[in-house]
Amino acid sequence: MTFPQTDFPHWAQTALAESSWEGFIDVDGAWIHYITWGDVTKPPLVLIHGNAACGEWWRFIAPFFAEDYYVIAPDLAGMGDSSHTGRYERERYAQQVVTVAQTLAPGRKPLLVGHSLGGMVAILAGNAYGEQLAGIVVVDWPPQEPELKDPSPFDLANPQPRIYPDRDSALARFKVVPKQDVNCAFYLQHIAQHSIKAEDGGWRWKFDPAALSQRRKPSFVSDLLAMRCPVALMWGALTARFDDSVRRLCREKFPGILPMTEIPNSRHHVMLDDPLALVTALRTQLANWR
Repeated sequence: MTFPQTDFPHWAQTALAESSWEGFIDVDGAWIHYITWGDVTKPPLVLIHGNAACGEWWRFIAPFFAEDYYVIAPDLAGMGDSSHTGRYERERYAQQVVTVAQTLAPGRKPLLVGHSLGGMVAILAGNAYGEQLAGIVVVDWPPQEPELKDPSPFDLANPQPRIYPDRDSALARFKVVPKQDVNCAFYLQHIAQHSIKAEDGGWRWKFDPAALSQRRKPSFVSDLLAMRCPVALMWGALTARFDDSVRRLCREKFPGILPMTEIPNSRHHVMLDDPLALVTALRTQLANWR
């Protein structure tokens, strides 16, 4: 399951060619892997991935911001190439993100952009460290659970990692959660290749299944209203996470308080449906804060 480079659109090939650097930072006993793009002297912009994902989910997005920002994409503990620690409290994730940013860009307030679970981590970071942040953007993480919520596959995650006999078998089983069609097959294939590793005579997912079992609280409305830094909400126009009940709540609770952007033609995993529309939405919002 390997896509030739020619299957990537020109803009994506350019993004892949953008120089990046990788490293690890010890945060309270967890080795946190990160990827960076751009000039270290520029304002820091931290991109936070979702559940069972990794920093590579931002590979085609980050280069668009590397001219104006020092872009940082960490792997949360138990995911990507970061340590499996068994300690996966979401508040701990917020600490990891802020510590990585402050270590790589000391003395400067980072902007946080979080997708899905990363959006929750950004909210928690804003609550705990708001005065130390330049702002947060929450991408397709609803401030309250939808009225009609399907059970999450993560709730039933097998605590033991599954071992596949070969790389192709593992890649063939790759899927996104929540399940959705994907408009950009090249993007999906890229993250699939960066989501597996060789181990014990076979191949397995990089994430620790234990990291998927943490529950979210049902509402973050009060957290968003009490935020001590600028905050903005974004969601895909076709996402199930922002159903009519959630959109109505946003209109009622946050009018004139939080900027809200709907990204067209996109489901929950907006970067896999219309990455350039996500780039445009983020650029617009960040420019409004500069």
